[in-house]
Amino acid sequence: MKKFCFLVLLSSLLAAPPASATRLNHLFEAEVDAAGRDTAARDAALGVALEQVVVRLTGSSAALQSATGADLLKDPGRFAEQFRFNELPATDMQPRQLKLWVQFDGVSLSRELREAGLPYWGAERPDVLAWVAVDDSGQRYLLSETGGQAVAEPLKQAAKRRGLPLTLPLLDLEDQRGVAFTDVWGGFLDRVEAASRRYNPQVIVTARLERDRPNGEWRTDWQLVDQGTRQNWSSRAATLEAAVNGGVADLAQWLAQRYAVVATQAGVRTLVVDNVRSLADYAKLSSYLASLSPVDRVDVLRVADQEVEFSLSLSADERNLLQLIALGRVLQRADDPAGWRFHLNP
Repeated sequence: MKKFCFLVLLSSLLAAPPASATRLNHLFEAEVDAAGRDTAARDAALGVALEQVVVRLTGSSAALQSATGADLLKDPGRFAEQFRFNELPATDMQPRQLKLWVQFDGVSLSRELREAGLPYWGAERPDVLAWVAVDDSGQRYLLSETGGQAVAEPLKQAAKRRGLPLTLPLLDLEDQRGVAFTDVWGGFLDRVEAASRRYNPQVIVTARLERDRPNGEWRTDWQLVDQGTRQNWSSRAATLEAAVNGGVADLAQWLAQRYAVVATQAGVRTLVVDNVRSLADYAKLSSYLASLSPVDRVDVLRVADQEVEFSLSLSADERNLLQLIALGRVLQRADDPAGWRFHLNP
């Protein structure tokens, strides 16, 4: 009887449309400076906000220079679902600021990005743990999540603009026993990786931020570890904020090259998921599958005991789908590498 009730309730859910990508609203929001509240100033700010969101969704500012990207930016107001002006009062440090907050239509924008052949990086993004060593004219320290160092703010803001879920280590006694300043500064990744296990990140980044004493310029050197792959890059700028922005932009671009998808010929893929024990599990699973950027449509083919078989309509390569599933940690692939069977994690 319980199984019958479960199937009846499940069938009513299947009649509803699949979850919409608009629930990923945080990816499509931006707040930018506004010169005024008049129409011209508003439209200019909307254009800047849309540029910021397009860079976040594609992973690179290169999309803005393409002809297709330029067409997207011609009329930014057509994507705006809602917006409002926020006025920040003047302080001793800065004058009054006027900001425009805007939320764009995620469904329309993501569709046009795909139709334009541009990369699309959806909500499934890797957790990034950043170990950052700073040498500010001889003053040396590591950044921590709770330390409140001024240097941490531009780093977090840069990551937020790019849509990177970036955190810093706690630097509590356990971290201090495992990693010293010289380990991060010297690029000794074995010790850093060992100390990072407690955080269970999907990507580890180390950075050296150094201010040159003669001219005050900042140089940053970065190392990335992502599933055994290592990448190095550097940036240099007149200010700390500019140097950090450049380094984080390169980080986002590298990760987007790995995880963003480009629309290809449509295809269909079936997969089977077990350990679906309740309606809550089913709702979680179907919503998750619909949110994956290569997936255009989710249909249920079969329900049996705790097992559900899905048919997924895809707009990108199956390999992109597997990468994102592995990244999300919602599903665990079965031991059979040739099959598309997965286990729903608790």
